[in-house]
Amino acid sequence: MRIGGGLWDKLRPKKVFYGWYIVWAGAATNVLLTGFVGFGFGVFITRFREEFGWSLTAIALGFSIRSFESGLLSPFTGFLQDKLGPRSMGMLGMGLLVLAYLIYASVQNLWVYYAGAAVMALGQSLGGYNAFTVATMRWFNRRRGKAVGIMNVGHGASYFGPLALTAVIAAFGWREALLGLALALLLIGLPLTMVIRERPEAYGLLPDGEAALDGDGVPARAGGHGARSRRSDAGFEVREVLRMPAFFLLVLTTTVYGFGHNAWNAYQIPHLESAGFSLTGASLLLGGYGALQIPLRLGLGWLGDKYGRQRVYKYSYLCHGPGMVLFALLGPGHLWSVPLYYIIFGIGHAAMHAGGTTMMADYFGAKRYGTLRGLNQSLHLPASILSPLFGGWMFDRYGDYTLAFIVFGAISASGFLWLTMVRRPVWDDLPQTGQPEGAGTQGASTQARNA
Repeated sequence: MRIGGGLWDKLRPKKVFYGWYIVWAGAATNVLLTGFVGFGFGVFITRFREEFGWSLTAIALGFSIRSFESGLLSPFTGFLQDKLGPRSMGMLGMGLLVLAYLIYASVQNLWVYYAGAAVMALGQSLGGYNAFTVATMRWFNRRRGKAVGIMNVGHGASYFGPLALTAVIAAFGWREALLGLALALLLIGLPLTMVIRERPEAYGLLPDGEAALDGDGVPARAGGHGARSRRSDAGFEVREVLRMPAFFLLVLTTTVYGFGHNAWNAYQIPHLESAGFSLTGASLLLGGYGALQIPLRLGLGWLGDKYGRQRVYKYSYLCHGPGMVLFALLGPGHLWSVPLYYIIFGIGHAAMHAGGTTMMADYFGAKRYGTLRGLNQSLHLPASILSPLFGGWMFDRYGDYTLAFIVFGAISASGFLWLTMVRRPVWDDLPQTGQPEGAGTQGASTQARNA
């Protein structure tokens, strides 16, 4: 009986930690939002120019409105996610995104277009990727890299979004495509946000599903010093973080990354079209890039957990910057550069998502992750506003985006320098894996002290 029972214990299905359901729902949501709200929206830029005769600078102002409003609201919406929970905010944000696409589908002039951009900014700031990321930071600690890597599989698959949109627009028209997106977000996106749960402690678990809690809220199998600090609400208060140089150096690194990457998100399809690719060819090239991102993000997430997420994040800038320059030089006449772009820029891009998403939680804890993430987005607001405007102005002046993306690449590469200066505050929740470079090795109370 003992043998049979032992065999059954080994063979019976293991209970899946609920955090993984949140991660996979986040991956599916990312396919919708990144594929169609992010990358896919670039497909509509040329359609707007052709139908309404708007300049690219005027269209780019809509992207800047989205960036400005998202940055301005980010500390507030991040606070709401920390206070009211990412689930309710995610549902509200998804509803606003549905409304934004209905506004875009009815657009007749620039003012309606700008109104759609404002509603979309609020929806993106409240929900979508932000809501799932806040939840993921609470449900995982040591395995954050793997969790973020899986969630970002959705980012990789989302690169097929422009190709799907191109087919829908060709068959039905661009307004009908926008109405279809609103319906997809309502019927698929909204139910996915309902998968989010606030914290693992409510279900008798700790982050990573490692230990249950006893009746007093203390880890049952992990007593002793530092046990309580492993809860999902461990970490610094915002006022403590704002006294640390590490926080502002991390803001600077995301600023130099976002300055070029925001324009890349908005203009990759228009750039490839202006370089000589057809819309279908540009969408296929983007889809191939996305297919490579899926294994890269999974692999680099695992690598970050094993060897240090900060290390992976730092070296990503040495790929992202040169990769942006390769993107600037892409064209049908020299297709040999496409594999180089896929590999160099692809590694940098995947590593940034695998490591960069977790940095605020790794350095300062998940307790106020939503607020700190929002402050980060707010502080690099000027770069987010200027980036699409600069790209649009360069196109209107020179007739292409080549020089703009070369400038973006040079700025992005400087992130490596800033990250070498970051030192993690010493506190008692140092993870066993994925430990950032420069982290202290001795436990201390959660205090605003840099190593």
